[in-house]
Amino acid sequence: MTTLSNEPFYLQAETDSEEAFLLLHGLGGGVYEMRLLADRLHQAGYTVAGINYPGHDAPAPVMPASSWQQWYRHVETTYRQLAERHPKISVVGFSTGCMLALHLAASHAEQQPIQRLILLSPFLKVRKEWYYLLAPEVYLQSLGRLIRHIPRFRLPINDPDMHDRAHRSAYFKTFNLKAARSALDLIRLVSHTLETVQSPTLIVQSHRDTVVCPSGARLLMNRLGSPIKEVYWLEESDHVILLDSERDAVMDRILAFVDHTQPSLSQA
Repeated sequence: MTTLSNEPFYLQAETDSEEAFLLLHGLGGGVYEMRLLADRLHQAGYTVAGINYPGHDAPAPVMPASSWQQWYRHVETTYRQLAERHPKISVVGFSTGCMLALHLAASHAEQQPIQRLILLSPFLKVRKEWYYLLAPEVYLQSLGRLIRHIPRFRLPINDPDMHDRAHRSAYFKTFNLKAARSALDLIRLVSHTLETVQSPTLIVQSHRDTVVCPSGARLLMNRLGSPIKEVYWLEESDHVILLDSERDAVMDRILAFVDHTQPSLSQA
């Protein structure tokens, strides 16, 4: 069984591959969230890179503050490095990583366009329960400015074994609210550029996600400019779908989408 390491990785394809995958983790998480998918893509013959953003790249007693601009600079640099070796780059984003992937796609819509996007549990809105008086974002922007961190007692993974393995791999047991507010800034920016994104896109979202509102998947389907886009719904998983009970189905669906959206010989 694959060890869930939180160390960044670069898995070079054994044979020459035109395409590489860049994997982008979620807010407060790390590349351990993406490691199982990385191995599946590598076994399928692709080069795969996984990075940890600034503020996510070393164990600490509490999660450090960081900003979306810092995260994106690292994403952009890695993308350009991959593009020097591979003419085709696909990007897989998880949660806040989806927003970074979409910002990258919009920024490169005309030059070095992304081959395809795979968006897992996209973070556009925090899930609001019926007993909340206000949207969670309102609390984050108000009371959240008085609090630096909140404890993170459990990860949003229903599978108990994978939850324990991920918990041991995670660098932080707290959540930095300044970083969370920066993620909201990124969402607002990206929401104005969705129509410019033309890359074929697969969205995977669980109805039982306790972190993000599943309506974000529907919003992306309605507003993304891509002529090729689809959403795949899950019924059992929580937020970290690449490590939860339906992870094999998620990875199978991703690989099927990759095969389905390969350019024909006439387009290559």
